[in-house]
This record gives sequence, structure tokens and C-alpha cells, in this order.
Amino acid sequence: MVRITVELLRRRAEHNEGCLSNLKEIALHQQDIEKIDLIGDACRQLEIIYLCNNYISHIEGLRHLKWLKYLNLAVNNITVIDGLQGCEALERLDLTLNFIADPTSVQTLLANPFLESLHLTGNPCTKTEGYRAYVIHSLPQLKELDGDEIIRAERIMARQAEDVVIEVAEEEAMKVREAERIKQEMLAKGIDPFPPKYNDKGERVYGHTPEERLQMLHEQQQMERKKREEQSTPQPGSIAALHQELKRQQQPSKRLTAEEERSKFGRLLLRNEPRVPFHVNQDDAAEFVLTVEPGKFIATTLLSVQVEVDVVRVFIKGKLLQVPVEDELAADAAQVQRSTTTGQLKVTVPYAPEVQERRGGARARLRGLREVTEKASNATGTSAASTTPPPTAFPPKAAGPPTRSTLLEIESRMGGSSSPSLSINQTGTTGTSTAVVRTPPRRAVAS
Repeated sequence: MVRITVELLRRRAEHNEGCLSNLKEIALHQQDIEKIDLIGDACRQLEIIYLCNNYISHIEGLRHLKWLKYLNLAVNNITVIDGLQGCEALERLDLTLNFIADPTSVQTLLANPFLESLHLTGNPCTKTEGYRAYVIHSLPQLKELDGDEIIRAERIMARQAEDVVIEVAEEEAMKVREAERIKQEMLAKGIDPFPPKYNDKGERVYGHTPEERLQMLHEQQQMERKKREEQSTPQPGSIAALHQELKRQQQPSKRLTAEEERSKFGRLLLRNEPRVPFHVNQDDAAEFVLTVEPGKFIATTLLSVQVEVDVVRVFIKGKLLQVPVEDELAADAAQVQRSTTTGQLKVTVPYAPEVQERRGGARARLRGLREVTEKASNATGTSAASTTPPPTAFPPKAAGPPTRSTLLEIESRMGGSSSPSLSINQTGTTGTSTAVVRTPPRRAVAS
């Protein structure tokens, strides 16, 4: 069953930029609608409505449309004219090819004083003797009936034959009510009043009744649904089945949340789902810098950056680049920049104040240790070049870059195990190195 929804109304109101509050005209024909709802509440300024070629059985939900002037309900399942008493400005009503059998139901249109045109062609009531005279007599405000103008002579003749046409119309109304009562009794007993009929070839034959029109619609919808299901589930071994299996295998696995990742691995992992080049710079004592190359043709709206105290995440078209950080970051002071020429994305995040203090002291100690290493290296080279080495407490060493033995000698000169120790971890992927210096309590060393 197709229902009228806000989404459907907005799609059909594209000429008004999807706005419903001031919508004047809407066309909902051939939408397989079975019930009128929501229109009278969402579009109260409507003046023209097209609801032809649907499966509507009752006129309802239009009582709030005070400005409605034209209503087209042709080719539907309407059996009674009702529900239009609130449409005070209604001027034209089209009920062509419906199932209105009771001619007396037109009297409800007396509540529409501005009604000028009425179309009832193709309804069973038009076969009633004296139908036109009865409608002209019942609705004096009409100027046109079934496309023909009502002339003064017709009004006079309808007034003269008033008693006859009213009697015939009431008899027809009684027949309609009796047929409806019999149908309801059959339904209460579980008997189908319209059993399926088949021709000589075994094909289903439908009659022209509201119920059979609905049956035809539901069977057609069921066939279409079954066809879609067959298309969505291809036969095993077919190309479509192989393509579906390949697509299923290529789908990425479910991404773990940060909590799930910590509980499973004990830490956050480095992830590069979009497989883009990136560079991490942690040499600066004050800030952490992440440079990403998403490509200059990727729109900025497809990029998203999340910064936390221990991780930086960059989403590129929904794919995650996650870079965990060992030291605590000041996430509130993060800055994100993108180059308009190359499309490079740069994320700069300062470290927390206590981390900056610690990293600054470590870098100062590292510089001091490097100076001592360079001086020792120069002294070793000079002693190797001379023919008669000066007396020294240490044996001469060959010239060359400082090695681990040189560092050990420096340590022994500075006081053995109480000297600073240097640990350098080098990352090959980024080409940068991170230095961590651990300094025990200093002791005085004689120069």
C-alpha cells in the first residue's frame, strides 16, 4: 500500500523548491495511492490537486483546504461523494470513471457554493434515468455538468420533473444500499463476494469493481517484488553470483572502536586504510606535526580530522588514517591547514605543557652529550695523526666516526656508570628519529 508521505510531497513540490507550507499546486497522479492523508495538514494553501489514476476509495483528509479550487479524482475507486464540506472555495470537481452508483450523494456538494463544474462521466449513476435532471435540480450553483454547459431550458425541465427524478434517484439509492448490505454479510461469513474468474485458456479475468482493481494492483506488486528478489539473488555459478561474491570479499571488515582496540591489543594501532603517503614529525619539543598527501583533487568536504590527547585521526572519504602518539597532546589547540596547490594536509598539535617541559630538558641534555662526543672524536683523530703520542691514561684510537667503544670511553671518562645514557630510535618509514635521554644524578667530575 502506497501512502502519502512528506518525502513524496517534497519530491512532487520541486517546482516550489520543496516547500510545502505555501504550495499552491501538486500532482500525485499514477502513484498507486490508496488513501488520502497528510495533504490537508502539510499543504493548507493548496489550490489545485491532481490525484487521478490511483486507487482511492474515500474522499477524506481535505477538510482543512479552505483555498482549494480544483480537485481531480478521475479513475479511482470512489463510491460515495463525501468529505468536501470544508472546501469552501471549490470550483471544479472531476470524478470521471469512478464507481459512484448512488446519485443522491451529490447533495453533499451543496456545502460548496462556488462549485461551477462537475464531471461524473463513466460512473454507474450516469445510467440512472433522469440523472442529469436530478443533478441540475440538486445543485443549482452548477454551470457545467460532464463538460456540457447547463442552459436555462434544462433548469426549467428539471424543476418540472422534480418529483419523478427524485423518486427514481431514491429507488436507485435503495438498490445500492441493499447491494452493499449483502456484500458486507458475505464478508462477515467469510465468503468472497468477488471470487477469481478464469477464461478458457486458464487466464485470470478481472471485472470492473473497486475490489478487483485492488486485487489486480496487489498481485502486480507481488509479482514485481518476486521479480526483484530473483534478480537480487543470482543463480549459483552465474557471472552475477561471482561478481556478488567478489564484492562481498572486497568489503572491509568492521572497524574496531578505540575502546575495543585498546581492550584487544592494549594500545591504539597505526592504521592507513586510504593508503596515502604521510609523514610524522616528532622532533620538535613543542608540537606534533602530521603531514598527509590525500591528493589535490580530493574535495575538502571529504576530509575530516579528529584530535585526541593520544591519537590523531584523519578520515579521507570515510577511510581512516590513525596515528597514535606516545606523549600527551593539547587537543584544544590543534590547527589544520591544507595547501590549495598540492592539496597537502598539515595537522599541527602542541604537546601538553608538562610534556613540552620534559622534552625541552631532554633536548638540552642531548645537545650537551653531542658536544662532548664531538670533542672526544676530534681529540682521538689528533692523537692518531701524531707520530709520538703524548702521554695519556687511555690508549690511542684510530681516526674515524665515533663508535660504541668511543661512547664507552667517554662514559668512563665522565665517571663510569653515573654518566648520562643515550638511546636513539630511528624510524625508517618517515626518515626521522626520536631521542630519549635518561639522566641519573650528576656527580662532580674533575677537569
